[in-house]
Amino acid sequence: MMWRKNKKSTPALSIVVIFYDMPSQALNTLFTLSTDFQRQVNQEDYEVIAVENRSSNTIDEKQLQALTGNFKYFLRDESLPTPVHAINFGVEQASADHVCIMVDGARMVSPMLIYYSLKAISLYQNPVVTVPGYHLGAKLQQEAAEDGYDEKAEKELLASVPWREDGYRLFDVSCLSASSRSGFFEPIGESNTLTVSQTLFRRLGGFDTRFTETGGGQCNLDFYKRAVEQTDTDLIMLLGEGSFHQFHGGVTTGREIGKAREKTMNDHFAQYQKIRGEFYSPPQKTPVFLGEIHPAVLKYIHHSAQFSRNKLGELAYPDHQGKI
Repeated sequence: MMWRKNKKSTPALSIVVIFYDMPSQALNTLFTLSTDFQRQVNQEDYEVIAVENRSSNTIDEKQLQALTGNFKYFLRDESLPTPVHAINFGVEQASADHVCIMVDGARMVSPMLIYYSLKAISLYQNPVVTVPGYHLGAKLQQEAAEDGYDEKAEKELLASVPWREDGYRLFDVSCLSASSRSGFFEPIGESNTLTVSQTLFRRLGGFDTRFTETGGGQCNLDFYKRAVEQTDTDLIMLLGEGSFHQFHGGVTTGREIGKAREKTMNDHFAQYQKIRGEFYSPPQKTPVFLGEIHPAVLKYIHHSAQFSRNKLGELAYPDHQGKI
């Protein structure tokens, strides 16, 4: 099943976003990708390819059609508990030369994400564009879930800020995700809004279909690492933008807690090690920073600088005696 809105020209960027059993979170994410939310872009600049793996709880098509922008929607059947086939399918539907891959459709995004992604692909020959990741809530959702944090609590949290009118208010009710918690100036572990060229995507063979663990295991980390570590790519971080994970009972952020989650994570680690011959480690390439810094992001800039300073230690700054 599919539908699409008419487009007048070939877009510069195709955003491929994957959903499974999360209709309310999907609609929030898609709204943040609409032209009603994104700034300094129009619907001819980009398209959104929403790929949903069928469940008993799918997206409301009427609400999809009400979104402003250039949207395509595909509902497909999937026999395995992994998004890798949906991702590769979605990229096959893309019209643009560059694709932004959002493996987890529960990720809302900030208002200038598309504008600066387009800027990055216009400035660099072979960019890998990423943004820091955040979790909605005061702490990581896998930890918050143990204290009773759930979809109802998050709905109330989102209702407390006018995020639809000013998407940068999402930074006020979020914390850095586990893969980004060391800050902007240290290697991040993965990207949940990753923009690459179609040429690079094909060169890497797309997402590796051997990642069959529930939720895809470490398929997203794997593709990010392989893309970043290519010798001819530039890593571009949009440090003033972000992707914000909504609670949806996901495999690693809410559905399982305690020993059950620990077992799932160990299974993910083991599958990556089996496929790649080693355990995962973040790519070490130094990023180029691009974009504006909204005041709401300043506290994360401070955290990032402080973390990197502490990591280096005071011996690196003997003349300052530990002060900035």
